[in-house]
Amino acid sequence: MTAHGLRLSIGLVTALALAGCGDHQPGDATGAKVLRNILEKNGVGAKIVSFKKVNAREVNHDKVDAFELMYEAEIQFPEGFEAKCREEHERGKCAFLGLDEDRTFAKAEVHTSEGTLHFVKTDKGWMAEDNNVY
Repeated sequence: MTAHGLRLSIGLVTALALAGCGDHQPGDATGAKVLRNILEKNGVGAKIVSFKKVNAREVNHDKVDAFELMYEAEIQFPEGFEAKCREEHERGKCAFLGLDEDRTFAKAEVHTSEGTLHFVKTDKGWMAEDNNVY
């Protein structure tokens, strides 16, 4: 292979790799960031100790491409936390903590949460529930 052919091949491989970058589905790192942002926006002083995607699925509804990421996360409450879940009528902090009842967490307590994060496909990438595009 000539030097020109080699440069052309490398350029083609690079272009293909970059073209696929926006199409990748959200994974563990993105999910953890979205969950952290949502908890922070909802006033939950928590630290995500671990985050793991346990399942995922693509959804197409009314010509909108969406992605659901089911997760399990360990969340620590450094200062403790009082979750008022009975009063929550919209999808908020309790849904992301995997709670449907009021619960008080002691200082440094770790809670295992299971939930689902939703993403919608846009021209720029996947828009998450925290209103950021990944």
